[in-house]
Amino acid sequence: MRRILVAAAIAAAACGSKPTIMATPEIKATASQAQLGMSSASTNTQASIGLQSIGSSVGDAVNSGSVSTVDLSGLPDPDQMAAAAMAPGAGGVQQALRLGGGSKAATIPTGCLMLQSGTPTLVAAGTAGCSPDATTYLEVDYQNGDVVKVTWSDNTTSFDLKIEVVTGPWTGTNLHYTGQVTGASSASVAVSGAMMFSRSGSVVHVNADFNITYAVSVSASSNSTTVNINVNGTATDHIGLVRAHENWGLSMQDSTDGTTQTAVVHWNGGVGVDVLKQDGVTTDHAVAFNLNVNVTSTTTATSGSATWSAGGDVEYDGAVAGNIVSKNSQLYIDWTDGAEDTFDPSALLGPAGV
Repeated sequence: MRRILVAAAIAAAACGSKPTIMATPEIKATASQAQLGMSSASTNTQASIGLQSIGSSVGDAVNSGSVSTVDLSGLPDPDQMAAAAMAPGAGGVQQALRLGGGSKAATIPTGCLMLQSGTPTLVAAGTAGCSPDATTYLEVDYQNGDVVKVTWSDNTTSFDLKIEVVTGPWTGTNLHYTGQVTGASSASVAVSGAMMFSRSGSVVHVNADFNITYAVSVSASSNSTTVNINVNGTATDHIGLVRAHENWGLSMQDSTDGTTQTAVVHWNGGVGVDVLKQDGVTTDHAVAFNLNVNVTSTTTATSGSATWSAGGDVEYDGAVAGNIVSKNSQLYIDWTDGAEDTFDPSALLGPAGV
């Protein structure tokens, strides 16, 4: 019997198809942990785009002399920041493309951006409550107590941004972004560093590091906006003990005809998840989610609906343990042992796909 199984595996490899493995309870439990890791990695990656958007917004406002328009209420939670960054109709992704409009390099002034008499104001280091150390960076003091150090330089073709959070739930976050403008409405951004978040009473806790590149493009017409994002790189979740190797593309189109709003979302690619041992470094097992998901949703003043289609598989240590299928606008994993579990891709698809 063993010889037959080995021969079948060799034949499958020769034909270019993937080997399969029987889905055991242990494999399913590991895949479940990996799916949580994939979801957290996706949300954290989207939140990192949101943080870049915030830093770019501050830089743009200071360089243009319009600091009074900056929202200083406080940094949102990671899931809220991710949703705001990925919403096609919002300015989050588009803001990330505002990489300088002048003909010469621009550097963010030093000092502090803080509320004075209820109005966001830029003050010099060592004056009006601004730290005397704020001579090489811009300190952003939020109303809720968040304090962020921002350093920024840009020109018409590239930018360099560093965000360090020193006070508040995001304390310990230290991310470095470098970007290149690749078109009139497109850019490629590399981000590395750590993201931390912990708020008392919140179920969301983040302790992650990144080494990721994402390419973003935006196109718009009078009644629609399309955002395309391609992500490649590694994100490690030190709480969930998983390391996600991301290689995926997301396209989101939001349109309206005046009465009906339509959102079309395509997600294609893969996320390989190393489930780590307790040392947080050594790989215990490797799970990969290979997906092609399409969602179309329509919303009117009185109703809403969504249709789904999907294909893909779940690999365990290089062998297929289940297939991802769509049935009645719901996604499932059909395991190789004949069982079936629901599959939630919402964290991958962003707010337009929920």
